[in-house]
Amino acid sequence: MVALARSSDPPVTTQTLADHDHAMAAPPPPPELNDDVIPEILLRLPPDEPASLFRPSLACKPWRRVLSDPAFLRRYRSFHRAPPLLGFFDGNKSPDFCPVAAASPFSMPAFDCILQYVLDCRHGRVLFQLTEDLLVWDPITGRREDVPEQELDILLENAVVLCAAAGCDHRDCHGGPFLVVGVGLATDDDDDMHDSSVQASVYSSQVGAWQPSVYLQLEVDFDAQYPWDRLILRSSGAVVGDEVYFLLSPDAGNKILKYNLGRHCLSTIDLPANVDCWGVALMPAGDGLLGLASSTWDSSLYLWSRLKMLNAEGVAGWVQLRVIEMRAVLPVTITDCKVRVIGYAEGVNVVFVGTCVGTFTINLESGLARKVSPTVYGPVLPFMSFYTPGTK
Repeated sequence: MVALARSSDPPVTTQTLADHDHAMAAPPPPPELNDDVIPEILLRLPPDEPASLFRPSLACKPWRRVLSDPAFLRRYRSFHRAPPLLGFFDGNKSPDFCPVAAASPFSMPAFDCILQYVLDCRHGRVLFQLTEDLLVWDPITGRREDVPEQELDILLENAVVLCAAAGCDHRDCHGGPFLVVGVGLATDDDDDMHDSSVQASVYSSQVGAWQPSVYLQLEVDFDAQYPWDRLILRSSGAVVGDEVYFLLSPDAGNKILKYNLGRHCLSTIDLPANVDCWGVALMPAGDGLLGLASSTWDSSLYLWSRLKMLNAEGVAGWVQLRVIEMRAVLPVTITDCKVRVIGYAEGVNVVFVGTCVGTFTINLESGLARKVSPTVYGPVLPFMSFYTPGTK
């Protein structure tokens, strides 16, 4: 006997193999990116890791054309504004470059001269002190230019290099004219102020010569209990507007040496009270004012700015802006160890800190700290520049 299906039973369906394949088919591919969208996406890749631009250039030829287009690179620099921090040089050791990016953007070439120290990194250039001369090197383009130190009537102790191109925004300072501001001791042995005066002079790459020096007499304590071997420290100088600043040693009274480019004159500024040159990094503070970061033995980081208003003695003082407990922000536990400021990266607002367990950067905007190298207690010279691998 054959059973009849009841009207309440569900209908019997037969799924064919074709129906099954259709149900399991992959979703349709996303629409292709048009030519207008691709540059906008690439524009937002972070500049602090050069490999982030290099990898997309390997994906396909159209992307490579975009990334190598000078118009796109100008937009990229304008969009990100400040050149990124690529690494730093140790001011107390041989001039080896320490990258902070995942891969070093460049390697030190073989120079046909002896590089003694790195004096400054600024506006895409590195200033080396040689045995007798100075050398300005652009790591991105590879360009080098000698600066004759023997023509300078100064026993050079520090210097800064800066872009001299009119109207430059310093986002892409490659190949243009530059200045070197050198400061040091007088070399005239007949001068009664020889042992207590500093001099400054400016070298112009456009003129190819140093201008006449200007000097300033200092009150120097040569009988200090711990005399320094130099009056002007080798820590990185600061450039704020037309003024260039250098740290003086404790023998000169814990002061800052100021050179005015426009007026070609020298003067000094007192450091904030209870702050000495040990663990100080000079920096711009905004509104055309000088600032500094200082560290103390209790591992606190103090941020200072000069005041616009003059006091009753006609002197501009200092104001303390912030205090950061460095042990609280560093990603490691540090006990019984010195923690001191050793440098500042302008534009990216990053302070370098030396500890017994490594060198760290502290971003003053985000508060994030990051270990970037083994221990460095001497001054560091940060190098900032936009860099796209393969476009050199």
